[in-house]
Amino acid sequence: MFGSRKYLLSPQSYEDEVSVVAEKLGWPLLGTLPEDVASLTPRQFFWGKSEDLVLHYMEDVLSKSPCAFVTGVDERQVATAARFLEAQLRPATVEEILDAADAVQDIPHDYVLAVLRLGLGAPESFDERFCSRIGKAARNSHDEVRKAAAWATSYVVWPQFIPLLSQLAESDSSESVRRAAIDILSAYHKEFDEDES
Repeated sequence: MFGSRKYLLSPQSYEDEVSVVAEKLGWPLLGTLPEDVASLTPRQFFWGKSEDLVLHYMEDVLSKSPCAFVTGVDERQVATAARFLEAQLRPATVEEILDAADAVQDIPHDYVLAVLRLGLGAPESFDERFCSRIGKAARNSHDEVRKAAAWATSYVVWPQFIPLLSQLAESDSSESVRRAAIDILSAYHKEFDEDES
């Protein structure tokens, strides 16, 4: 299965905008999932002609950020549909996501959201620009920023995040940050154990 990156939409975006894109593609609604805050399951909508190529809309539970992405069995079809989605919705660019995090480093409340959006908007394959910014947030003096950095590592599973999570889990001054890092690190280990099976 192949997937596009998650395209971060304007905070005022709703599934209706993505539904219009699905209509232009001729893709009917395949289903929905309600939000479940307890399990961090986002509210989601799915469109497609089949499950072989699907347009997704979701509202991330932690960051409250709406995003859209494409998954499918054919990499070329996923890339084509993702380009169409990007042209229609004009989501935040990679540079805008990175710049937004840089711009609010001195405003803890805004920085928490920007760090979560770094994780949500990161590409599936490793990107040092995202990793270094999340790493910088993990060294911030504010507990909530460090906790956001831990959670940001949960959106994309990069082995490069394991040392960062280990450090937070073992020695962060906040029990809340340590707990989050331990939980995420445990999920990482399960993911890598499954990949080796």
